[in-house]
Amino acid sequence: PSVAKAIADALGFYYYDQSQTNEALWANAILSRYPIGDATPNDLGVAIDVEGRTIYAFNMHLTDFPYQPYQLLDIEYGDAPFLDNVDEAVQAATATRGPALDLLRADLKAAEGAAASFIFGDFNEPSHRDWTEAAVAAGLQPLAVPWPTTLAIESLGYTDALRTIYPDVVAKPAFTWTPTGDPLDPDDHHDRIDFVFVRGDGLVVEDAFVVGEGSPAADIIVTPWPSDHRAISTRVRF
Repeated sequence: PSVAKAIADALGFYYYDQSQTNEALWANAILSRYPIGDATPNDLGVAIDVEGRTIYAFNMHLTDFPYQPYQLLDIEYGDAPFLDNVDEAVQAATATRGPALDLLRADLKAAEGAAASFIFGDFNEPSHRDWTEAAVAAGLQPLAVPWPTTLAIESLGYTDALRTIYPDVVAKPAFTWTPTGDPLDPDDHHDRIDFVFVRGDGLVVEDAFVVGEGSPAADIIVTPWPSDHRAISTRVRF
């Protein structure tokens, strides 16, 4: 059962359970301190009334299988085949999460003309801004990969909020996956797969934080930490 209502009640917030079944949703809900209006046709987003201005919040949880970083690193995960190169990884990621992006593109039409819009969630795919040559040289990543999901969202005019504040991936890897294991475990690979993307005329990202179980992995500490992912929090002005 969804705990969204219980969390919202504890905070004095509004909430919306995204109850449709499709490729972009997996036990999702949106919580807001401001009143929530109508949902978009594929249930990926809602209108929110921020002091008389309409914004849109889109929340996704994309499939984790097959998981291309594991496939590239020869880490067994179900029966997914291993991959040999960057092109295979991009093709596999496109096939895995492309249908969800099609649903998002359709729902984003509702946000045209809004004061601001946001896309956030667990993408289960890294960012092209993190798997760079600099990250490879620093030993953070095995290859430079132009991951297609984050590229597609940026092509729609959205900005990666955390990388706006911390453009240097080596200085701030901001791994969200995972706080539960050893980063040096050869049967796992830690990464940033949770994102906040923002769009709006005059919108400014003022700060961004990793929220999690402890320092130095997280900027905001919550104890006990309840998730197998760290979270991303951002502050914006528009």
